[in-house]
Amino acid sequence: MVPQDISRVFLNMLNNACYAAHQRAQEAKEGFTPTLWVSTKDVSDQVQIGIKDNGAGIPEEILNKIFEPFMTTKPSGSGTGLGLSISYEIIVDEHQGQIDVDTQEGEYTEFIITLPKSSETDSD
Repeated sequence: MVPQDISRVFLNMLNNACYAAHQRAQEAKEGFTPTLWVSTKDVSDQVQIGIKDNGAGIPEEILNKIFEPFMTTKPSGSGTGLGLSISYEIIVDEHQGQIDVDTQEGEYTEFIITLPKSSETDSD
């Protein structure tokens, strides 16, 4: 595992979650509280990390594009659209993990990162 790369993924995911929850708070009625949840789960030979926000969710029509380079829903000058594509590369290509997305438009988004506890290249 490359700690700096994994940290970069978590920072990006948390930044996106904060942004989404804050944006919803700006548009919401009184009483909405922006909230983030971070969870970990031990799953056999893997570990899962969940990062969830109560932002507006990801629209279904763009869900299949969110890991593409330069894809962003942020206004011009607010994001490059590289965060999720780089995160995908780090988790899937470099660490043989996976990223799943659970989202409900208007309600929440959760990114679930699954990483192997060890890889075939680890020494005994």
